[in-house]
Amino acid sequence: MSDDQEPQFEIFHMQSGRIESDAPQELVNGFAADFQGLRHFGAKIGGTLDLGEPWQGAFREADYTLMFVYPSVDVGPEAQGKGGLIKSNVPLYEMVETLANVDA
Repeated sequence: MSDDQEPQFEIFHMQSGRIESDAPQELVNGFAADFQGLRHFGAKIGGTLDLGEPWQGAFREADYTLMFVYPSVDVGPEAQGKGGLIKSNVPLYEMVETLANVDA
């Protein structure tokens, strides 16, 4: 990727245990694994602190940022969630705002 190109921002849609995206299957699988780990970790902390299931979570690696969000703050099995993956460090508030407002 040349320096003048924007990093690709991949969007993922989550509902009923399924994760779908136009991204290559390898990226979908990687996002699914990271999402499940992040959500499990958030649920453990939420349970310990009596906060419940997480409706949003994010983490950064050296070369990418990943986030998931349930814009309606409903985390039940039928809730529609969204996720994002970008090969860059971006401000988390900017990413959550983008995911919360992206069309389903």
